[in-house]
Amino acid sequence: MKTVQKIHHDWLTLPDGTRLAYRAWMPADVAANPVPAILEFLPYRKNDGTIIRDEITMPETAAHGYACIRVDLRGCGESEGLFEDEYSQQELKDGCDVIDWIAKQEWCDGNVGMVGISWGGFNSLQIAALKPPSLKAIITQCSTDDRFRDDIHFAGGCLLNDNMDWAAFFWAYALGRSPDAKLVGDEWKDIWLDRLNKMPFLAKPWLTEQTRSDYWKHGSVCEDYSDIEIPVYAMGGWADGYRNTVFSLLSNLSGPKKGLVGPWAHKYPNIAYPNPKMDYVAESVRWWDRWLKGTDNGIEKEPELHYYLQDSVLPHTDYEHRAGSWVSEPTWPSLNTSYKKWHLSDKGLSNTISDSQPLSIRSPQTVGLDGGRYCVGIRMDMENPADQRIDDAGSLVFDSDTLTEDLPIAGQVMAHLSLSSDKPQAYVIVRISDVHPTGEVTRITHGLLNLSHRNSNEFPESLVADEVYDVDVALNHMAYVVPKGHKVRIAVSTSYWPLIWPCAEDATLTLQPSQCSVSIPLNLSPATSELVPSYDKPVAFDGQVIREPSSKRIVHRDYKTGVSTLETVEDFGRQFITSSQSEIDFTIEQALSIHSQDPLSAKNDIRLCVDMGRDGWRTAIEAHYVMTCDAKHFYIKAQWKACCDGQVIFEKSFDETIKRNYM
Repeated sequence: MKTVQKIHHDWLTLPDGTRLAYRAWMPADVAANPVPAILEFLPYRKNDGTIIRDEITMPETAAHGYACIRVDLRGCGESEGLFEDEYSQQELKDGCDVIDWIAKQEWCDGNVGMVGISWGGFNSLQIAALKPPSLKAIITQCSTDDRFRDDIHFAGGCLLNDNMDWAAFFWAYALGRSPDAKLVGDEWKDIWLDRLNKMPFLAKPWLTEQTRSDYWKHGSVCEDYSDIEIPVYAMGGWADGYRNTVFSLLSNLSGPKKGLVGPWAHKYPNIAYPNPKMDYVAESVRWWDRWLKGTDNGIEKEPELHYYLQDSVLPHTDYEHRAGSWVSEPTWPSLNTSYKKWHLSDKGLSNTISDSQPLSIRSPQTVGLDGGRYCVGIRMDMENPADQRIDDAGSLVFDSDTLTEDLPIAGQVMAHLSLSSDKPQAYVIVRISDVHPTGEVTRITHGLLNLSHRNSNEFPESLVADEVYDVDVALNHMAYVVPKGHKVRIAVSTSYWPLIWPCAEDATLTLQPSQCSVSIPLNLSPATSELVPSYDKPVAFDGQVIREPSSKRIVHRDYKTGVSTLETVEDFGRQFITSSQSEIDFTIEQALSIHSQDPLSAKNDIRLCVDMGRDGWRTAIEAHYVMTCDAKHFYIKAQWKACCDGQVIFEKSFDETIKRNYM
């Protein structure tokens, strides 16, 4: 292992003269022995945003003979310029220019890799598709290859509540904060105010573009997978919203590729939860050694995919550990996959088609309150699905007979439904669950479909009332063993609040059970793997906890008004971070309310507060977003506020009306 030197803060200059701020860790002897470089390119403030995970992972990677470079996007942190939007043309051009700059440094041998989780996972794929000459390989984690199909904005053609949540969170977490006065000098306040005044209100474009338009096609590498020619390692977690991408990349990329999916939330595998963790540095270094150093270590000859096959578990909103085993697949799609097909009937799930009368469902708008969050791990805790029995009470439910042998689900469950709607717009949600002998119901996975998007996410079409349609609902990939003695449950609902914003029309769906079925992928002979390196070091940071974090997640049901409200409070606490010599205090309060019989009563109210700084540099920002709707429009009101030394120096309000488009 090499001795590591670090650069806490420095600048690199882009061809247009804009300076981007970076942090770096690299071997102490790079002047005499240049090394490959690994870039992570993010908007999340390298000085105090991702600092904890950076200081855990990057020095350890650098000790293996790599220069690890953490660069803030234009207009973020201490980087100059102005931020435009997610994955803008400017961001991707800057990324290519940063790679070129890195490759030309005297400490770099000319070979560059790119790594990232979430945003960094997205832009590593997007920049790989642009083919910068020095970029030789990437590791993409918790990312997407299709920004409309699988992102925090829309899923299955349905609007996710996370769409607005993310606009608010991103402003408070990254965009709205002040650059560090110690690093940028006396002009820090002028830079901050200029940014605040010119900053885009991202909730508007993200809500306006309600179909798979060119806006979402940009940055969606699925438009042409052949653009990516370099080796790709895709990682994800079963508790994360982005787990489908690992499988779509393995199915479509033609170059060297690997995939790995653990039991984790939206985190790097060495700091993720639930356990077991993975030694991410050890695994990633093997990848970099092969493709950046040319070491013949045979990683490309190993199984293409490793995934964690989870054992059955009682429903909890948090898990410390998930029991299971690592399984390998030589390739994906797997030749080991067999399929179990069940038909729906008025008596449950059947192995054969049976005559059944039509079954109708119009779910209460409160179905989904126990469904958890889309992207577990961005917030704090209590984000996994709870016991599904309450949600099942507002759904059509189809149970199997008691299983006489284990059912090892591994892949993507597909539901084929034959249905009609009494309204021109409707949603259908399909869940598959593990029913325990004692009655508890654990959600395994789910799928969403806006029925207007049944044929295309780009060109939605209204339904004809009472006409029967055959539709396929793809559930999110999962690996989970339902044990013998349990039952499998398929639940079908028309609402799923607050994961998705309600359809404008409160439709009744009528299923033709004899024409409905589910196809469940199974791995009946899983190949247990010992190749995934375990990791049990505690997650720690160099600093001091001034106020402990706390959280709550409570459902209030007002029997007088009929309104149910999911209240969440996430107090991330107050920490002093040693390397930045600054304090950060971050809180989020949210109320998601709806009347059980009125989809137009939906309301999302979220407040975020950040206080940060040190003596001589005390700043605070606040954001308040409220989203409501009627049958024709969405409405978003928002306020931004910034303070310096307790005095308000900036305020801005927004009041947007956005037409609904098949939503």
